[in-house]
Amino acid sequence: MALKTIYIARHGYRSNWLPKGPYPPPPTGVNSDVPLAEHGVKQAKELAHYIMSIENQPEMLFSSPFYRCLETCEPIADLLELPINVERGIGEWYKPDRAIIPEPASFAVLNNFFPNKLSPGWDATVIPSDKGETEQEIFSRCREFWPKFLSKLESNFPNVETIMLVTHAATKIALGMNLLGFDNCRDPIDGDGTTLRSGSCSLDKYELIVNGDIAPELESVPLADRRWRLTMNGNTEFLAKGEEMHWDFQYGFEAGSDADIKARRALAEAQGSQDKQTHADAVSALELAKPLVDTDAYEHVYFSVDIPSDSAKTKTEVESGATLQYSGLDTNAPLVKIGEKLYEGSWQKLVGTELVFPDAAGVDATGIEQGESESEGLDDTPEQKPIDESKPRAEKIYRITDKLVLEHVRPM
Repeated sequence: MALKTIYIARHGYRSNWLPKGPYPPPPTGVNSDVPLAEHGVKQAKELAHYIMSIENQPEMLFSSPFYRCLETCEPIADLLELPINVERGIGEWYKPDRAIIPEPASFAVLNNFFPNKLSPGWDATVIPSDKGETEQEIFSRCREFWPKFLSKLESNFPNVETIMLVTHAATKIALGMNLLGFDNCRDPIDGDGTTLRSGSCSLDKYELIVNGDIAPELESVPLADRRWRLTMNGNTEFLAKGEEMHWDFQYGFEAGSDADIKARRALAEAQGSQDKQTHADAVSALELAKPLVDTDAYEHVYFSVDIPSDSAKTKTEVESGATLQYSGLDTNAPLVKIGEKLYEGSWQKLVGTELVFPDAAGVDATGIEQGESESEGLDDTPEQKPIDESKPRAEKIYRITDKLVLEHVRPM
């Protein structure tokens, strides 16, 4: 039999992602080999219970040798009563210019922390360079990994059809892009600009296809002829707080690195205590503003939102008191929650659409245009004129160029 289903998960929320310390030292003594935060441990348990709730459960588990991945994998192993196979080939990505390239702890050291949980019978398929890797090199590492790994797996475990890998954001993306047949880590995976999502404890699912069929009933499919279909992309529906700490190669720095954390914290401080919620009072237009430190450099952005209707005969209406939450508006597939309904969006362009705000073109309540004076004398107080009702009212016009089309997010 051929392997038919591959799950790939990212580890849970790291302890050094917390906004305030003290931060625990790496249990293994390895540089940057930090444990999960308590929140990450909870995420790992939520992931484990989700895996238990689905029909097609993994028959074998593989984990990166770094502590946070083994911690994430542990509750899954406990519930499924499976050993964890430590696989260096799916380890973390470190750039060549990093001061220290961490070497993961040995099996003996890891076995002390996870007694009777690790399988001693699995050897590393590929060993990442101890000098670090460029973006293309981690992609190449994963391209080398898959045929060697699958050949070894099916030779030693011919009856296994479903496996799960627990790894890191960059490696998760590189592994997935190779399965999908791409040549790099950055290309969108479809015509809508969709990319692989990699929030903490997010889950991808790949299913074998041959001649367009998922998981065909074949005794063997040659490695060179295998094609995979992504049927679950960065799924976090099982997590209480949804997607958190998404990372991709557009960031320009390592996931979880000091630069990554510094950038995220700076953004969080800029946002302050402002809640990313606003009222949705119309389906056709929503105002979303990015709270940043230098507010003078930014302005409100308006775009149209198309919300799907549950019935072709009725129009979708939004309750006046419904809250709107959004995540990833700068991505190709942002998530939007209106009230209790969750949607995934895709961007489209509009032509000739305008949003008009009467009495908004720099005119205050007195009818005097702001910043202008009726007198050029020494008196700094402008002479106020009453509003002339016979004149056209001032308007501020925004041209809307973007439309966000929403689709319901359903359990996969």
